[in-house]
Amino acid sequence: MVKSVFQLKTKPHGIQRYEEFIKENKIGIGWPGISNLSNVSKEELRNRLRAVYGYSGARLRNALGAIWAFIDTMKEGDIVMIRKGSLVSIGLIGPYQYEEQLDNDTDGFCHQRSVDWIVVDEDASLFNEKVRETLNHRGIVTKCKYDLSELELGSELM
Repeated sequence: MVKSVFQLKTKPHGIQRYEEFIKENKIGIGWPGISNLSNVSKEELRNRLRAVYGYSGARLRNALGAIWAFIDTMKEGDIVMIRKGSLVSIGLIGPYQYEEQLDNDTDGFCHQRSVDWIVVDEDASLFNEKVRETLNHRGIVTKCKYDLSELELGSELM
């Protein structure tokens, strides 16, 4: 199986969670109020985003793309890269999990995946330009356009 690589922003629902991601071996996205997304079709997700957030146009497309990447495009065993400032952490992605108790406007962190961190708090300057380019992408969840071998992340992630 060829692994895909994703970059993920660390501020679901506007709350910086980089340290929490590392400490608790997980990643997540915001969008509380749209319920459990296990086995949800893209059309159903689109309808929920319209109903709960009133999204349309580009805003709807961007949210739909980020959420769909997180719940469907990402697969167990794929790689995620996160950053805070100059610090970069890289891990292997686990399954999607819905945490109902966090599905509220205060926590806003109910859509999660477990992560087995392989690299923690390395300086971004230690990675090649393709890794840094991927980490600098503006999207909330972005699938890397480079092959894993081009990123030169190390044998433990291959």
